[in-house]
Amino acid sequence: MKAVAKLFLIVIFLLCSNTVKADNWIYSLEDAQKLAIATNKLILVDFWASWCGPCKKMDSESWSKDDVKEVMGKYVTVQIDIDQHRDLAQKYGVKGIPFVFIMDANGEVVYKQMSYIGKSQVIKLLEKYALNTKYLQTDYLIYNKKVNSVSAFRLAQKYQDYAMFLNDEIKSDFLSLSNTYIKQTEKELKKEDNKNVAIKEKIELLDIQDNLIKENYKKSSKALSKLTEDNINEKNKQFFYFLNYVNSKGNEESTNAETWLTKLKSTNRFENYIKKAELLFKEDS
Repeated sequence: MKAVAKLFLIVIFLLCSNTVKADNWIYSLEDAQKLAIATNKLILVDFWASWCGPCKKMDSESWSKDDVKEVMGKYVTVQIDIDQHRDLAQKYGVKGIPFVFIMDANGEVVYKQMSYIGKSQVIKLLEKYALNTKYLQTDYLIYNKKVNSVSAFRLAQKYQDYAMFLNDEIKSDFLSLSNTYIKQTEKELKKEDNKNVAIKEKIELLDIQDNLIKENYKKSSKALSKLTEDNINEKNKQFFYFLNYVNSKGNEESTNAETWLTKLKSTNRFENYIKKAELLFKEDS
């Protein structure tokens, strides 16, 4: 709670500082990330330059319009001058402008589109990703405080769960974001020379869950067939039971599904997994 309170103080400071333009664009991505965590919003980034004709056209025909501004209010909005911030342009592979990005609170890319976008397209795009990220706030804070294998993995796992709540049109974007944090987890494990068998195994299980969310039961069945209950780390058995239950149910194997459900219900605090299964199959809770 103290961390959240501190972030809101940062928000107030930033809103009163010269990092926020009169038209509510921010020109510091670092400040935008802090605002995004505190306000539970994604970040809208417009890479532009003063000499760019299409950029000026977007300013006059899209960004400045009241109906666009209304939807922009659901984001932390940033304009990055590529001449002043060549490092950021290079980091995000900006080779042409205007280039619009939607990012999470850590600056990881959710969606990107290069070239001029008309007003109606801008509204459609922004409405599509206008999400509340409160569900991820605690994990953003932990990751922000210290990037390591545990904090990266928590976000990878959380993003998969978050994707279950989203419509099919954008679900895959957030599953891809989960994979970004899985790669970060693996990178941190190597840096830490971490021999944590449980977390490495759970990465494998997350990959199976990714296929289950996508209803790719052929891949999930193949992956699960290579694993045995006796060899699963004790810390991961509940998750393993859940994956087998969902996979069996998705394959309409009612007997197997009941067997795995019984195993799942024999574990402590299994209710959240039942809710996840209901969400995946869109059952009444």
